[in-house]
Parts: sequence; structure tokens; C-alpha cells
Amino acid sequence: MRRSLVLAGLLLLTAGAALAQDDYPRIETAPAFMYVRIIPGHGSKDFNCYGGGGTLAYNLNSWLGLAADLGGCKVTGLPSGLSLNAFTYVFGPRITYRNSSKFQPFFEINLGGTRLSGTFNSNNNGTFSSSTNAFAMTAGGGFDFKLTKKIAFRVIQAEYFYTRFGNNIFNNSSQNNFRLKSGIVIGWGGGS
Repeated sequence: MRRSLVLAGLLLLTAGAALAQDDYPRIETAPAFMYVRIIPGHGSKDFNCYGGGGTLAYNLNSWLGLAADLGGCKVTGLPSGLSLNAFTYVFGPRITYRNSSKFQPFFEINLGGTRLSGTFNSNNNGTFSSSTNAFAMTAGGGFDFKLTKKIAFRVIQAEYFYTRFGNNIFNNSSQNNFRLKSGIVIGWGGGS
């Protein structure tokens, strides 16, 4: 986690370098709606998780960038009295194919972690809370539709979302989940 925080700090510190004029944005921010299909495995029921998040990307050149992706969601379809929330923090490289068309596809691989927090409210025994962290990885891509030189619509971002929780929740197994995102992309710096 410490490495993840250092990487995020470096991304923010290098934001000042965005003064150079290029034909692509130096920094991109992308607030988005997020959907995660949580697949615990071992015969357990799958769950939906709805929420939001955002990406901060620093573009090293026109095709390669570094992205920090943060997002949270609330798990639905749980028994009465049980509440679960997930928060994901992943970081990694992004490759974007910038061209003259309005569609810009991209691909990325991110590594980091996820935090699962839960609360159980029992009428007889009170409220119990717990949380745990796990390794997380996303791999996937999507495409943006350029509306203006600085604004785009992220039509879709689809990713394989791997998590590995310890034996206290999922019997020391890995989970092969799925994540979708969609939202707006705002470019900062670079050409006008």
C-alpha cells in the first residue's frame, strides 16, 4: 500500500509539468459510474456492487500514461441487516491510441488493493463491523468519444478484476470479478 501512495503522490507532484504545449492532454481526470460483478467462487452466490470513482492519469507522451484508479461501491442483494462496501485503489500504465477520429481506444493494467468493509446489525446482539484488505488487479480497456479537444465521454471501460482475499473470508482463494465504468474525461494541459 505504501508503494501505491508513493505512486499517487508522484502523479500529483508531476502535475506542474503540464505547462508544456502538446497535442494531447498531459493530465486526464475521469469521474465515472462503476459497476462490479463480485464472484466469490466456491459455490457462493455472486453479487452486484454499484458506485463511483475516478481516474487520474498523467500522460508521459501521446500513447503512454500512468493512471491512478480509485473507486467505491455498495454491494446489493444481501440478507437483511448485512451491509458491505468495497473500495479499490489500483495504479499502472495505460496505452492510448490517439488518432484523428473521435474514438480513442485504450488498454491498461493496474495493481493495488481493495478493502471490503461490512456491518451486521442483529436485533438481539447489536451491531458488528469488520473490514479486510486484499491484493487487487485490473486488466482491460475501453474507448473514449471526443466531444471537444479537452472533453470526452468514456463510453465504456470493461475490465477483468482479480482479487485475492485471505482465508478469513473466502478460504484463501482468488476471485475472478468483472468491472464496468462509464463517465466523462477532462483533459488538462497540453495543446489548446
